[in-house]
Amino acid sequence: MVSLMFKRKFTLYLLVVVSAVISSVSVATTILGMDIDKVANDAELVFEGEVLLREARQDSRSGIINTYVTFAIHDVVKGDFSADTIELKFAGGTFNGQIVEVSGLSIPKEGEQGIYFVESTSRDLLNPILGWSQGHFLIEEENGERRVSTVDRRPVTNIQPVASIPAAIKKPQVIIEGDGDVAAGVLVDSSALTIERALTVEEFKNRILDLVEN
Repeated sequence: MVSLMFKRKFTLYLLVVVSAVISSVSVATTILGMDIDKVANDAELVFEGEVLLREARQDSRSGIINTYVTFAIHDVVKGDFSADTIELKFAGGTFNGQIVEVSGLSIPKEGEQGIYFVESTSRDLLNPILGWSQGHFLIEEENGERRVSTVDRRPVTNIQPVASIPAAIKKPQVIIEGDGDVAAGVLVDSSALTIERALTVEEFKNRILDLVEN
């Protein structure tokens, strides 16, 4: 009897562990470091916007879970896009108790305001934001001013073009992984407490326009 009870408990324990493993999946990724010049010029669409809705959906045939994010577009910085809203698909999400996470992929949150560099509005990508965190910036309000930070809330203090730097002396690009990586040429403060030193939204957008036009 004791042996039988032990076997039942052990079997139940195994089922719980297996269920936990199946319901929470993490996928590792590596992303190539980019120059901010390349991020600005290679993006199909750059816009200032706000997240209106996040909805996780599971494909009925493949079982793949994706999160669909609807943005209100407040200003188009670069690109030909006339609609007031846009829906972008991000890999992963939570659906019916199943959690799929892609390492380094930050899915915009409801209510978030930011500036987004979209790689493509039509291609099926793990992350439609070019360079992942390198093309994902947040807008925060401080003392009545709207200022820009990275996706991990480090204030962006300046944008400097680096494309003209000779390749022989330019810092080599590296493979990066995880949230918070910034493109070369994006200067940041290490502390979120210094947000008052960050570029205003208009200053940031003007610097990006300079990169695109030059």
